[in-house]
Amino acid sequence: MNRRTGMAMAVLALAGCAPDQISNYKATGFNAFVDQAAVECAPLQVGPMVITKNYDPPNYAAAQYGVWLDQTSNLYYKRQSPEAYIQNIGNLFPGERTAVATRCLVSKLPPP
Repeated sequence: MNRRTGMAMAVLALAGCAPDQISNYKATGFNAFVDQAAVECAPLQVGPMVITKNYDPPNYAAAQYGVWLDQTSNLYYKRQSPEAYIQNIGNLFPGERTAVATRCLVSKLPPP
């Protein structure tokens, strides 16, 4: 595979994987959910990050935050089940503190 093809594939993969990381400014209900969970589940620890209200990740955690944000968006918009979300986050960010924070966040989902 040549370099140009590899770059094109990488761009397509990134565009398909994290749409909410790029366009999240439009998701006011989702943003409010994340902010509320950050307060009610404090500390909302995900791997090395502690998500707070209006969280702005440092450069070293931006990619990890994007992955978490995309997974959480899929949960919020019912594109994946709570069980799948808990398993995915546990696989991506192992650790008991993350597991506790993830279960708390799931418990804060709005009713169906």
